Amino acid sequence: MYEKGLRTKLISPKHSFLGSYILQEKRKNQQEFAEYLDILPKGLNDFPIFFTDSELKYLKGSPFLDQVHEKIEDIKTDYDLICKEVPDFQEFTLREYSEVRMIVSSRIFGIQVNGVKTDGFVPLADMLNHKRPK
Repeated sequence: MYEKGLRTKLISPKHSFLGSYILQEKRKNQQEFAEYLDILPKGLNDFPIFFTDSELKYLKGSPFLDQVHEKIEDIKTDYDLICKEVPDFQEFTLREYSEVRMIVSSRIFGIQVNGVKTDGFVPLADMLNHKRPK
């Protein structure tokens, strides 16, 4: 996917770009990062944005429920914007995009490359418990 001025329009540009790259990479026959992509989670039903209506009922009255709905809307907004600007992206479903966005947001690391702050995946390190305090 090329940027097309999306960086300033997307709610989560870093997550969107990295997620979009992963989706496109997974569709290739020859994946540069196949080994890593193959070990990423397949079932994401533990993420609240994928909870069923009956599971969401347990959150009624909690401010967390509003955050879940807001995250769902933010992801859909970014997905719709990408599809509008890059029509070929519609080959991916909203569900596929939502799943990869959750994978990205749960595994991304802030890193520096040549003195420039950026985000990226750090295979194996993303398996460590990085809860604070340690």
